[in-house]
Amino acid sequence: MKVGIVGAGMVGSAAAYAIGLKGAAREVVLVDRDPRLAEAHALDILHAMPFGSDTAVSAGGYGALEGAEVVILAAGVAQRPGETRVDLLGRNAAVFREVLGETLAVCPDPILLIASNPVDVMTQVSQAISGLPRTRVIGSGTILDTARFRSLLGAHLHISPRSIHAYVLGEHGDSQVLGWSCARAGAVPIAAFAAQVGAPIT
Repeated sequence: MKVGIVGAGMVGSAAAYAIGLKGAAREVVLVDRDPRLAEAHALDILHAMPFGSDTAVSAGGYGALEGAEVVILAAGVAQRPGETRVDLLGRNAAVFREVLGETLAVCPDPILLIASNPVDVMTQVSQAISGLPRTRVIGSGTILDTARFRSLLGAHLHISPRSIHAYVLGEHGDSQVLGWSCARAGAVPIAAFAAQVGAPIT
């Protein structure tokens, strides 16, 4: 499988590195408005691959996305201090109109993975702009928040976060909800487990 990543900043380059180390794709291509940044990250990741997998990692322009089955959109403008994710929407929607136009011109039927904020709305915007079926436009949602929630609970309870089963619900933003009622440590409700180990959650 070939994966294209548009946006070679922290999120895009981390995604490329993770895909490469896992060997989750045969090829990863980084595209960025700053070609030198994309090339630098691609070389760093490529040079780490002998310890991970045979994934080919490169950088290029939008034309390099041709043949990609999956395209991760991690492009966008940075959130300003005090700016909410919703305030960020207008600026990133403008970026996505350009990015999606360029991407779909060479790669007309990819699965799109959206990782730019506000991610939930940007996923809907991407589906509307692209015209792709909803089943082919996927947002990262609250997966990062869920990972953080599990990590924090694991640290508090002194157990592996992999043993925590808890979710963050709603949007990736200020209105998200921690799913306390269904949270578990193994098969034990989180509050009961916390009491057993002397680490109450208050």
